[in-house]
Amino acid sequence: MKKLIFVLVLFTALLVSCGETQTDDPNTVTLKTIDNLSEYTVVRSDNSSSEVTALATKLRKAINDATGASVAVKTDYNNYTYEILVGETKRQQSIDACADLRYYDYTVKLDGNKIVVAGGSEEALASAIDLFNTQFIDAEKKTVKIPSGKGYTYKGTYKFDKISVDGVDIGEFKLNNQSLLDITDLTVRFRDDFGADVAVHDNVMLDDEHYIIIDGTELIADKYSITVENGNLIIKGSAHALPTAIETFFGSFIDSFGSKSIDITSANNLEASTGKKDIYTKDQLMTVIEQVYDDPDKIIIGEQVQGGTKATVVADSIQKFVDATGEMPGIMGIDLACYGIDLTRTNDMQWSSYICDLVDYAAGGGMITASAHWANPSKTNDDRVRGNFGTVNTLEAYEQNFKDLLTEGTEYNEFFKNELTINARFFKALEDNGVSIIWRPLHEANGSWFWFCITQQEFTLDAKYYVDIWHYVYEYFTEECGLTNLLWCYGPNYSANVNDNPGSTMSPTYLYPGDEYVDMVGVDWYSGGNLEIMKGDNYLRLVDLARKPGAITEFGPSGSILGEMIEEQPGLYNSMDLYGNLYELTREGYSFVYLLTWGGKWGIPAMGRGDEFMATDLTIGQAEVKAMFDALG
Repeated sequence: MKKLIFVLVLFTALLVSCGETQTDDPNTVTLKTIDNLSEYTVVRSDNSSSEVTALATKLRKAINDATGASVAVKTDYNNYTYEILVGETKRQQSIDACADLRYYDYTVKLDGNKIVVAGGSEEALASAIDLFNTQFIDAEKKTVKIPSGKGYTYKGTYKFDKISVDGVDIGEFKLNNQSLLDITDLTVRFRDDFGADVAVHDNVMLDDEHYIIIDGTELIADKYSITVENGNLIIKGSAHALPTAIETFFGSFIDSFGSKSIDITSANNLEASTGKKDIYTKDQLMTVIEQVYDDPDKIIIGEQVQGGTKATVVADSIQKFVDATGEMPGIMGIDLACYGIDLTRTNDMQWSSYICDLVDYAAGGGMITASAHWANPSKTNDDRVRGNFGTVNTLEAYEQNFKDLLTEGTEYNEFFKNELTINARFFKALEDNGVSIIWRPLHEANGSWFWFCITQQEFTLDAKYYVDIWHYVYEYFTEECGLTNLLWCYGPNYSANVNDNPGSTMSPTYLYPGDEYVDMVGVDWYSGGNLEIMKGDNYLRLVDLARKPGAITEFGPSGSILGEMIEEQPGLYNSMDLYGNLYELTREGYSFVYLLTWGGKWGIPAMGRGDEFMATDLTIGQAEVKAMFDALG
């Protein structure tokens, strides 16, 4: 007997080294020899997992091999007089034994004519089976000796004796992931700190269940919270702040209770911040825009976000520019629809990531411009933004469709306004983060390729139809939605059609919405290498009309200088070729606030020689823009 107890003490020491402790004094455990071993049946649950089934088989084999008995494994569907209960079964002895076991806890004991081998988890049950097989099977005497009385119980080392939420034990909760994080490791933290087997459950939440919700949908970049609501524990934060929220929960939040037994309620709700970032104001943004425009020897360089709707697309696009140039871009473009972050087809988890990355970028001095390839309300083309606006090809029909678009309650209006509302919510989230945007709606509308373009098939509509849409969007965003963080940029396509002959791309001045609705202007210029922006002085006519700063709001090589394969591009037209064009334009009296390449195969990384380009005295990256903002105080 003393020899067996000594072995048990050694085994306990090994468990302590693995982070577990013995709660019962081994010297007080009484072992009872099972004389009628051949009458016993190993019993597992009728719906036990494959792991538990394997453990029951492992126990049965160890007993039979050591004792020569022929003990069988059965399920708890039937009752047997003498049973070795493995894991959680429907027997009351199992239920009672498992009731107080936490994740790493396990027990082996004799309870009447039942031998109970139970664990707080499958991992703990495996330890219990190993203990049984190595310590309680006496191969020399071909018998089994089982702890009687209280039995033999091991307890894990946890930060708390008991933790509950609104009176419900934490072990009753499931982890529900509503974030972009991989939270698999959190199950281990709940086991180690609380002894709770809180498994990840990503399916639809049920009203009669309790959940720990890991929520990454916060749209304020610095904000996070820990709250109890409707019986659930919610750990929430933005894409960047959520990891801090999780660390806070397992650290200072839990420790603040100052007790080993705690109950978290709404009275303990916490809202906190990782720290607001210092970002330039809209007035400061306008000031720097004017300063750069007034200096013809400087132009801010940046690129359109490319890569689809994945959550990291903003950061990835910035990094791609950095890899190609060695510098951060001075401006980045986002499209709110099908050529960008596509707000109608993304969720708040992705939005949070976009917003956090944009906040970081703006805090570093980078400017942000936004466009929107809005979906065609008449749905005449699978490309969403493409196609004519309607199916009846007459001037009168197109004019009526544009009228219906702005008439409250029509099908076209409701479709259009729904997307505007989504855009406005995103802009409001940026405003709440202190981010101002150069907003370029209805771009290239002087052409014929988008549904909102003024030329529909062979018909060119009067400019007022476009101007009315601009005014509608402006008033909806500024008056109805109350947005104050937008600088409005009128951005048509370049065009040499300065006489506005109908049926083709109209001049950049044709659709000008009016001074009170515009803060700056620019043209989209996809070049064949011929300085098309100078033809008919179409760009200069626009800036002279508006008397506002101008920019190259989109740029890319086209025609014969655009490679079919991206690796061909540097040999056809590279970034230093672009520099040569810009240098020539500045010598001709042209001035630009910024140039934004569209990205992808039209972008600076694709063109090559981006490091040389950004090293010139003409081009400005984020660091120089930040210095200009800092100089404003």
